[in-house]
Amino acid sequence: MAKKSTRRQEIVELITAEEWRFDDLRRELGLTVKVLEEDLHHIGRSTRATGMKFVVRSASCIGCGFIFSRKALHPPGRCPKCKDRRIDGPHVKITS
Repeated sequence: MAKKSTRRQEIVELITAEEWRFDDLRRELGLTVKVLEEDLHHIGRSTRATGMKFVVRSASCIGCGFIFSRKALHPPGRCPKCKDRRIDGPHVKITS
């Protein structure tokens, strides 16, 4: 009988294969923002111990191109520059 992988192992497999937008990953897995943030924080700590690198690419505004300086895992509500709510990212990936 094959061993079933945990939710965090599934997340690691997904974000090792390709870069994911936070909201897309959340929808794919059917998780809440809080649960996915907790899992990603744990995965970030775990990957450092294995020599892998957990990368968070900051969110950006689709309207004006503003790049958010914070590396928060969930997307901000709106752009502070143009007040647009169309935000791309943040994106997460694991690299070697």
